Amino acid sequence: MAILNWMKRQPPAPATVPEHLAATEEGHGAMLGGLNFMMAIDFHMKWKSRLESYIQGDSKEELRVDEVCREDLCELGQWIYGQGGEHFSRLDTFGEMRVQHAQFHACAGKVLAVARLGRKEDALRMLQQGDYVRASERVKMLLAKLYVQIAEKQ
Repeated sequence: MAILNWMKRQPPAPATVPEHLAATEEGHGAMLGGLNFMMAIDFHMKWKSRLESYIQGDSKEELRVDEVCREDLCELGQWIYGQGGEHFSRLDTFGEMRVQHAQFHACAGKVLAVARLGRKEDALRMLQQGDYVRASERVKMLLAKLYVQIAEKQ
């Protein structure tokens, strides 16, 4: 249950840490089935800061809608469609997490698309409430649940 306690203690993620750099910094000890679950949760929590920074014009990162909306490009997505799917696709939680992860990226892509149209306030509102928030929370919850299920089988 350490992963659930860890999730509760996490402060808002800094907007300036790119996902690929954050992978080496923390989250040790939650590696199961080829995925560091704490790191995967942390990466998805940081999407909000990354998008917000982009919307506010503070980001040096060039986010593209056609990439952000794809669930198979991030580390979690690569695990889902690779090693994770090979070993855990029979678990109902895995299938539900896969669907919610795709929904999360679709929502993130919509937020970015609205921001790129110059509708800053609308994009920020989407980031703070509605489908994006629900999808983000579901991914985190399902990752924690899947971690517990896999750990219990080991």
